[in-house]
Amino acid sequence: RCSLALTLLAGVCGCRQVAGGVRALESGLLPRRRAVLAAVPLVAGAPRALAIAAPQASAVTVAASAVPPSAAAEFWSGLLAGAVQKTVKELALHPLDTAKARLQAPVAAGWTGGARRAVLGELFKSPYDGLAPALISGAPAASAFFAVKDGAKRAVAGLQLGKAETTVLAVACANVAYWGIKNPSEVLKVRRQAGVASDTAGAAVEIWRAEGVAGFYSSAGPNYAYSTPVDVVKFLLYEQLKASLAARRGRSGLSPVEAAVGGAAAAATAQALATPLDVARVRIMTSDATGVAATLRRVAAEEGAGALWAGVAPKVARALASGAIQFSTYEATKDWAVGYLARTFPRL
Repeated sequence: RCSLALTLLAGVCGCRQVAGGVRALESGLLPRRRAVLAAVPLVAGAPRALAIAAPQASAVTVAASAVPPSAAAEFWSGLLAGAVQKTVKELALHPLDTAKARLQAPVAAGWTGGARRAVLGELFKSPYDGLAPALISGAPAASAFFAVKDGAKRAVAGLQLGKAETTVLAVACANVAYWGIKNPSEVLKVRRQAGVASDTAGAAVEIWRAEGVAGFYSSAGPNYAYSTPVDVVKFLLYEQLKASLAARRGRSGLSPVEAAVGGAAAAATAQALATPLDVARVRIMTSDATGVAATLRRVAAEEGAGALWAGVAPKVARALASGAIQFSTYEATKDWAVGYLARTFPRL
């Protein structure tokens, strides 16, 4: 009788949940009393209450939500998440970046005694010098980086590469897009920070007159050579921490606090290890130095090996804060964007 009543209700209301309840009832998966009680709210106008009477429907819903985003969804969500995290990070951490650039610039090599103490006192003077070019190109460059990285990782999923190989490939592709957009403003930003130029527009005109377009990309190779291993190490460490926490807690995804802690540890480790490469790229952008290897040898020979680690303290401090901001902001924005795209563009 219960089965007949539910069948009639399903025919009248056209409700799939009721039909699911009928099938479950007839197969003996649900107690009769539970199915009858679940059917009552439907008549009162609350069909969602029958979700407990339709295990088949709920299983399908769970399975659908577990489907990973497409490469297109990964691309567009990465585009938005990259822009948001970069803007927040740049506004918060530009002063530390300024201090690091001033410590690594060639003029710092001649500091001794009282002169060093006097200049150290000027490290944070005008801490937001060079912020405009960093913001103008920073968000688009970061958008391109994460869009390409996330899209590439999803696109090569069918190749059955290992996690490390997939990350290396995705980061290598992403940094081509990143520095293609970012490099001109990076040259101007570092020159402003290091005191080599006092005006962004004037520096741009000077570079254009002296070297043309090539002058804005003279450091593209060193920038790529520095950032790619840093990003590979950073993302590999972060993904390993993320996987370990997920396995330990029995769930995927991280809370904002967990993402911040994991991102801070991964970023600080990667940035500290790559400090000599950072010194080389800053020297190339602020002097007549050319070539990463040649610049490293020259700095070590003329100033000592310690000069290769100039600015490591503010660099690590910035990396700790940068990693925390980057990954917590990125994860939160990415999750929201993926959900929004799934609801708004289900065929994407």
